[in-house]
Amino acid sequence: MQSTLGVGTAVPSYDPSIVGSVGAEHQTTPLANQRIYGVPLLQLNTGVANFGFAQAFATGSSVSFEFNNNRQTTNSPFFNLSPALGAMYRFSFQQQLLSGFGFGPNLRYLRIAKNNKKISDIAFKDQVMATVTQIQNIYWDLVNAYEQSQVNEQSLAFAQQSLDNAKKQLQLQSIPAMDVMRAEAEVSKRDQDLTVARTSLQLQELLMKNALTKSLDDPVLESVSVVPTDTLQSAQVAPAGENVQDLIQQALHDRPELAESDVDLVNRQISRKAARNALLPSLSLLAFYGGSGLAGPLNPVYNVPGVPNTSTVPTDFSGAFGNAFNNTAPDYYVGFNVNIPIRNRVAKADQYRSELEYRQAELRREELRKQIRIEVRNAEYALEQTVARVEAARKARDLAQRTFEITQKEQTLGAGSTYQTMTAQRDLALAQLDLVTAMTVYEKARVEVDHATGATLEHNGIQIQDAINGVISGPANALAPQ
Repeated sequence: MQSTLGVGTAVPSYDPSIVGSVGAEHQTTPLANQRIYGVPLLQLNTGVANFGFAQAFATGSSVSFEFNNNRQTTNSPFFNLSPALGAMYRFSFQQQLLSGFGFGPNLRYLRIAKNNKKISDIAFKDQVMATVTQIQNIYWDLVNAYEQSQVNEQSLAFAQQSLDNAKKQLQLQSIPAMDVMRAEAEVSKRDQDLTVARTSLQLQELLMKNALTKSLDDPVLESVSVVPTDTLQSAQVAPAGENVQDLIQQALHDRPELAESDVDLVNRQISRKAARNALLPSLSLLAFYGGSGLAGPLNPVYNVPGVPNTSTVPTDFSGAFGNAFNNTAPDYYVGFNVNIPIRNRVAKADQYRSELEYRQAELRREELRKQIRIEVRNAEYALEQTVARVEAARKARDLAQRTFEITQKEQTLGAGSTYQTMTAQRDLALAQLDLVTAMTVYEKARVEVDHATGATLEHNGIQIQDAINGVISGPANALAPQ
């Protein structure tokens, strides 16, 4: 079903217009009786030069001015003037008094267009926020892959060193050959884990390049490594300090979707009022004032010898112009035009639909407000959960670190085996990977809180106005850690 956005009375163009017509006509008319014109074929040569100006206004009024001139010659001996010169002007005014009256119905298209521009700007901001959020998530995935690769490299290096030590101890016959075989299997497994981590890192680097560049055709760009500047294992977790209600109020104020809904509701209200105005009868005030002038030399047939010429008509166009504007032959009118539709079913249908669409827009706005509240609460709850997850993963990492150090000392003192030490180191690597994963989830949860509250651009130092002005007013710290 077509929307009723912008329905109402017809709106004229508010641009002033100038019209003109200049031409000449030759007309020959056969006559059945020569008594009237004195010729069997009446020939008329008419030249016209007409000009006009029109202007409509947002109040529902319009003005126009027309200035018409003509020159006519004929072959008839019975015409009084030859040639006959005529000039006339008329200034007209019209004002709508009911339907189409006032700024509301007549400026609705301009106001809706301005509001649509606002919606486009808000939608652009929303798209920028979504893009920044996406890049932030890609970035933290990159940091995760980078640190996982480092952990696996350290784990492989330790396993390789343990294997070398085990081989030396086997030569001294201080350990059984089974320990060497276990060490070799552990090195093979950790080398596989490192390969998986490195390929995952390369994929995340490619995704980051794809998100930040226009093209990946440059082989140099494709081969360049992307090294993140943030670390996850040593990062501190800040507990949620803001109240959920404060975050909800911030989201209701800053979320672009809600701003779009508010502007759309204004448009619906404009159309609603215009549809109501269209139900009124059409009543317009009309008025015009003008004048006309006539000029031309007297037909020679009337020049009787001995009889003086008593014609008071001027003989040139300047005289015709003067008579038109000297108020000697005025023409004026004042009146009303009324048009009362008996049923007006089309306008009523538009009015009903506009009321329905306005209420639907109100309902969508309230639904959006409820959805935003849920999203903010969900994001905040997820952040609290990830904080607990990070703390648990950090404690598990610290415990695995102490266990590994104790096992390493026991091996040095001869009370432990290489396999036990490697097992403790593998548990430490797994704990470190769990901490990296937990910190990644935590950072993404913070990103989601910013997105849910509409604070993504503000927290990353991004100003939409900078893109409009072409000048960065602040530090370019997009994607900087908070």
